[in-house]
Amino acid sequence: MLSRVWRLFSRGQRLHRRGRMVEAAETLEEALALVEWNPGHPPPPGTARARLIARILTVRSVNLAHLGDSAMGLRLLDHAEEFIAPEERGMLLHQRAFILWQNGRLNDALKWFAAAEPFLESNGPDWMYAALFHNRAAVWRDLGELHNGLESIQRAISLYANLDIPVHQAKAQHAEALLWLDLGDVTRALRAFDEVRVQYRRHAPELEAFVLGSYADALLYVGMYRQAAEHWAEAIAGLRLSGDQRTAAILEFWRAVAGFEYHQFETASEWAKQAMNSLYRQGNEPMAFLAQLLILQGQFDSHNEGVNFADKVARLCEALENRGWTLRLNQAKILEARARIRIGKFDGVHELLDESQEGAGYEALAESLARYLAKAELATAQGRDPMPELHAGLNLLDRYRVEFGSIEFQAGVSALGVQLANRGLVHTTEHGEPGEMLWWAERSRAQALRIPPVKSSADPDAREALGRLRQARQRLWDLQVEGKDATEALERVRELEEEIRAYDRAKPGPGQQTERIAAESIHNLAEDRDSVVISLFDAGGHLRAVLSGAGGLRHVELIELEPAVEAGRRLGADLDALGAPYRLPERLRQSVEGSVRRNAETLAEGIWKPISRFVGDHSAVIVPHSKLAWVPWPLLPPLRGRPVTVVPSAEAWYRAVNRTRATGAALVAAGQALNTADTEIDAIAALYPGAHLMRAEDSDPELVLKALDGASVAHLAAHGHHEPDNVLFSRLDFGQGPLNAYELLGLDQPPGHVVLSSCDLGRSTVAVGNETLGFTAALLHAGTSTVVSSLGRVPDELAAEMMIDYHRRCAAGATPAEALAAVGENRPWHPFVCFGA
Repeated sequence: MLSRVWRLFSRGQRLHRRGRMVEAAETLEEALALVEWNPGHPPPPGTARARLIARILTVRSVNLAHLGDSAMGLRLLDHAEEFIAPEERGMLLHQRAFILWQNGRLNDALKWFAAAEPFLESNGPDWMYAALFHNRAAVWRDLGELHNGLESIQRAISLYANLDIPVHQAKAQHAEALLWLDLGDVTRALRAFDEVRVQYRRHAPELEAFVLGSYADALLYVGMYRQAAEHWAEAIAGLRLSGDQRTAAILEFWRAVAGFEYHQFETASEWAKQAMNSLYRQGNEPMAFLAQLLILQGQFDSHNEGVNFADKVARLCEALENRGWTLRLNQAKILEARARIRIGKFDGVHELLDESQEGAGYEALAESLARYLAKAELATAQGRDPMPELHAGLNLLDRYRVEFGSIEFQAGVSALGVQLANRGLVHTTEHGEPGEMLWWAERSRAQALRIPPVKSSADPDAREALGRLRQARQRLWDLQVEGKDATEALERVRELEEEIRAYDRAKPGPGQQTERIAAESIHNLAEDRDSVVISLFDAGGHLRAVLSGAGGLRHVELIELEPAVEAGRRLGADLDALGAPYRLPERLRQSVEGSVRRNAETLAEGIWKPISRFVGDHSAVIVPHSKLAWVPWPLLPPLRGRPVTVVPSAEAWYRAVNRTRATGAALVAAGQALNTADTEIDAIAALYPGAHLMRAEDSDPELVLKALDGASVAHLAAHGHHEPDNVLFSRLDFGQGPLNAYELLGLDQPPGHVVLSSCDLGRSTVAVGNETLGFTAALLHAGTSTVVSSLGRVPDELAAEMMIDYHRRCAAGATPAEALAAVGENRPWHPFVCFGA
């Protein structure tokens, strides 16, 4: 009978290691029943039955903690202590320490781990001696002692190397990667996560949910809040399915963190309440306090804090300190300071903002940014200049951003400084000169464009993965055309895209960025080019513009932001309707055109009219507000026939104008399923002697990419797809597969002037930090100076007709903006825009 119980115990232990908590619980309970365990009648010490029951109880105790009942787990250890063999006492002490750690009693956990260490070193088992260093590393991590944690986990890894337990080895490597992540080495951590994921899939697929949660941590650290929340949601579902309620509750907390950062206050508050209740039920008071702190942070950010708010935060800080919990404690103190500053009570604020407790890694970065913001708010409240603190915070963020090679991560990092940037913009609007407003507006947009591309897509491994992706997309396309089930093919495409994104995200950054450009330099260049740069931003709920060129820097207040955003949204939807591949009934077409006219006039009245007398007859360079990124500005009646260029930032325009352009042969290429492709590309290629002409049936994306490198002009007549949730895989469809935006970043010498004559590849996804991502944005980031593309659907015939005329004018010496203005003057509802310079 005991041999059968031993087998059940071994199976339950394996299930527990693999994260299958419910199955482990059932197996261990079956073993206890078979051995007739009764806490009222413990077995005689020293017997084989006593030894077996003690072993089962030590595993079941931690299993109960994962299932959310730590109190019962500790009681089981109390029972086992009555009869456990002296040489096995180290296991019991270790499990007690483990459960105390899981419930946030960190200093107590360290004491019990210290007590367990000599027993385990002398008597084993060896795997638990290694696990002691592994789990102690987790305690050090929660205490913010990251270097102690790293030393401990590396000791565990060296011990595991002599044992044949691959799951434990993978878990330890996972823990080490999390410490690298906390220390700020995100790209190193991501590479390790990928390796751990392979090991989990091989040895314990149930544990893959933990890697999902870790990827979410990394996304949070670079400001990609929505994507982080999505990863956590998937991980939480997997953990709940396996029965690991304890870890699921902690991930619920972090999902709420992402929600609040993304300003989804209502939803995030519900997530935080759910996490708080789960954590309280499990006895994890410190983490429950942090969930409560999140709710308070959301109330503060939404200006819904109520009475005695600062005192509520102060009580939470005290509770965390009393329990020795340091995770986010400094951020809690900073929130208390900001709450006191908001109500004008400054006593004790300087002590709360004390920097002596600063640590390392992302948490230290978040604390520093929050501290700079609080100090700026204090300076404003006391009538002092807040700008030094705001500058220091954003300079810190600049140094952090260049550590990443992924353009997604570079763009996402800007989200971490949104409050600092907004505070500075409001302050300069109220107290500064137009040049200061422009300089500050430039600090809050297109920061990723200042960083040279890392060109990871040119690496052999990435090229191979992209080749597999093209094949998978072609398979998906064939199945969809045939009307067959394409579920598996679509999943394969998504897997390959994620593999490529993971490869890209693990690339370290260049560690450098271009110098900032003074407002006076932008103004002088605008005057030299007979242009006016119109930089749009908002402060106090109103759109505002700083005008550079045409006599001097000026600040003008415009329409309220939200009506402008709504008019822009409706305008884009109406243009899509007009560009539909089917013909609209006449009455409906007239109705849609009337709506386009009204919304364009609303924007013209609210934005253009207040600045028109300053702009005069000059060409316009528009830097749109992030919420107006999709507005087709040439459609506004006063701008029809005027050269208009749209740029992500004034600095980007300055650099594009001054960039040395490629001078190689023109490329003219067509994709599939365009009714007028041959006519269009033949006519355009004839305008550029020596042009490289590529017809639809021969258009290989690899060859297109090669021909793009060094081309002076590239005209790509191919249908495209903007992927708002996966922007690096926005793409153009050529005869032999898609060309992805991601691949453009690997060009050595990007083309100087690119025209995308079909579909909506001028559209972009705007990240939380006001950064734009998409196919057109990728070309600009790669170094292309001018991109002409569409912000909406466009009929093939209209595109071909316009683009032939456009290139004829460019070949005759017109600038891209002049040529587009001329061909668009009598085609009032076309969606083409000139981006860049």
